[in-house]
Formats: sequence, C-alpha cells, structure tokens
Amino acid sequence: MVNFDDSFRSRMQERMARFSMFDQKGNVSSKVSVTVKKGDNLRSETKPENQGFSWASDENGPSPLSYFISSLGMCQMVHYGEHAGSKNIRIDALEITVDGKFTVSRPRYFTEIHYFVDMKSPDSFEKIKELVKSAASDCYVTNTLSKACDVKGYLILNGEQKGRIDQL
Repeated sequence: MVNFDDSFRSRMQERMARFSMFDQKGNVSSKVSVTVKKGDNLRSETKPENQGFSWASDENGPSPLSYFISSLGMCQMVHYGEHAGSKNIRIDALEITVDGKFTVSRPRYFTEIHYFVDMKSPDSFEKIKELVKSAASDCYVTNTLSKACDVKGYLILNGEQKGRIDQL
C-alpha cells in the first residue's frame, strides 16, 4: 500500500490550496533549470540548479529517450501524490507504463506516446476517475508533449481496463 503520512497530507493540502490560488490569478509562471555536461563517449551528466545531486546517461544505462518518456510518468506520480494525499484517497499500488513511438529517419521526433496507469485502490471509481484526470491535467510533461504528438492515457483499475483517461 502507498502511504501518505499526516505531515505529507497537510503539506499537500497547503500546496493544492496554493495552486488553486495560482489558477484563479491565471498566467502565473515559474522556471526549472538543469546543466548537462558532456563526458567521454556517449556519457552525459545532468545536474539540476541549486540541488546536490545529478544523474547520467551513457551506453551502459538508460538512453536519453528512456529518460525523456519516463518524465511523463514521474511528473504524473507527483500529481497522484498531491491529489491522493490531500484528498485522502487510498492507493494500494500504482504503476505507469509509458510507450513512445518515434521516427528514426530525419526529422527525428516522437509520433505518439501512450501511457497505461495501473492502479489498485478500494476507493470508488468516481473518486479514482477524478484523481486520474487531475493527475493527467496537472502534469506539465503530459500537457507539453500533447502539443507535439499524439498522447493518450489509459486506466487499468484493480485489473479491469476502464478506457482512455480523457474519455472517462
């Protein structure tokens, strides 16, 4: 079971109230920065601004394309945590699989990205449907990629396919 302790729930309620204020104001922006350094052969190392950690990509680890499409799942997981934690929605298990199709010939780009949200929860389908739609619609990565290629999400709840998230 995914746990949300009381401190986390409280922080997420405050965070969601702050985001609600931003939504009411409209057109509020922020920024994120990373620095990528070239290493030997295919190695590159990335460090986020003002953070004490980094991550790398080379021929022995995940490809940059794997990192790229994983950002959709990672970003949505943040929003699942925010919404489930602030609304006391129980998640027993949550996994997102992301599949991307891309052109290998020039110009190189993704043509479609499909993701599959596999969730186990005892909560009502109505609560889960609201959670899933909120996580997708709040996700910066999902919204940005949707402007560039075909992005579709699908929900599998307690082993049952529920369909496309945008059509629930």
